[in-house]
Amino acid sequence: MVDLLPAPSLGRDGLFVEDWLRPTRGDLRLDVGAAAGEGKVFALLWEREGCPYCQMLHLEALRDPLLRTYVAERFYTVRLDRFGRSPVLDFDGAPVMQGEAAVRHNIVGTPTMEFRLADGREILRLPGYADPAILAAAFEYVQAGGWLHLGIVAWLQQRGLL
Repeated sequence: MVDLLPAPSLGRDGLFVEDWLRPTRGDLRLDVGAAAGEGKVFALLWEREGCPYCQMLHLEALRDPLLRTYVAERFYTVRLDRFGRSPVLDFDGAPVMQGEAAVRHNIVGTPTMEFRLADGREILRLPGYADPAILAAAFEYVQAGGWLHLGIVAWLQQRGLL
């Protein structure tokens, strides 16, 4: 069994504080550009205060040191609040509140992760809580370019996860 990392604390906004999460620059085009500038894949994590599945994500899956290191080293992850009232410029430059951006992105539940290329195109969406092994395989799928050849279900089946 793997020794888990210490549990993260909750911030004033009711969301978990994690050192690998990047603050948004207030413009998703700049955020995705910053990811590309660091040679990382852009991940947009949608959460909300009080979400039990967000809690499971942070207190279970992302406390695995190997998974956390993999994510931190290869992904530029920005978190937005599904119902947030902070302004942000969406990928098309439209000024909206975070909650409005969530509607524009068809975010239904939390947590949801969108993985995007440098041009802003979405290559994978991972809705809801995923078992740590599936979560790790999804990150690998995106980072390794598995999406160029296989759908996520086939990728997970090849790894014996489905």
